[in-house]
Amino acid sequence: MSTYQFKQVDVFTARPLLGNPVAVVLNADGIDPAQMQRIAAWTNLSETTFVLKPSSSEADYRLRIFTPDRELPFAGHPTVGSAHAALEAGVIDGPSFRQECGAGLLPLTVEGEGAERRIFVRAPEAKFVRDYGDLADDVSASLGAQIVPEPSPAAMDNGPVWLFVRLESGSAVAGLEPDMSAVTKLSQEHGLTGVAAFALLEGDGPSVHIRCFAPAAGIPEDPVTGSANAALPAYLARAGLLASVGREYVSTQGTELGRDGRVYVRTLDGQGRAEIGGHAVTVIEGEIRL
Repeated sequence: MSTYQFKQVDVFTARPLLGNPVAVVLNADGIDPAQMQRIAAWTNLSETTFVLKPSSSEADYRLRIFTPDRELPFAGHPTVGSAHAALEAGVIDGPSFRQECGAGLLPLTVEGEGAERRIFVRAPEAKFVRDYGDLADDVSASLGAQIVPEPSPAAMDNGPVWLFVRLESGSAVAGLEPDMSAVTKLSQEHGLTGVAAFALLEGDGPSVHIRCFAPAAGIPEDPVTGSANAALPAYLARAGLLASVGREYVSTQGTELGRDGRVYVRTLDGQGRAEIGGHAVTVIEGEIRL
């Protein structure tokens, strides 16, 4: 029997139980991919990660990311949470380092200390897949609410493939009661990870309220989604709406699930290339025995 260090980290929150948890297995080089997938199915979290020795001399560590039923090349909250766990365990040190993953080499930076520490990752470029304006009625039916027809729904790919749809208000996003069977069917037919429904907010608080539904990937609703928040600026840039949120803004997610996630988003250019970051806190730590 082999033993590995294990942490469960709550991400995009500084307070336990209010963010998105990720299970992190450290120094996991002795675990084969089939075992990794079984562990991810067993934890039954949206993602489970495995921190490995890098295969590239330019990286400080390698990360493999698994949902309960598949491996992902990139995901935001697992990246931030795994970096937090690796920093705590002394696998890496800040203030900057590089992660190797299925999406390539990603630079990360650490800002602040202690409970105020935020970890940022420069996300993979979100690439436009296609416009789904022809499916606006089907998307509305699957979400149980009318989406805004302009800008048209569109899919963006930064590892996961999210279909972005806009609603009129934060209350409309909060009131969504999607038909998960319909969202699953839509996702499977069009090669989508899931649907990201958002609204632009006014006032001094967060600028975006977003919910992400990925039942086809085994995640009916993700509490706080780094990849979708990292791809949203590219969607907004295509729609001519990037100026409405500014170069830096905060996105809120998870309140409908009893969470209070905050994702800090920084756009790096006029095309919506972004880095995302936030707080993280370890809730569980111990060993996993295989």
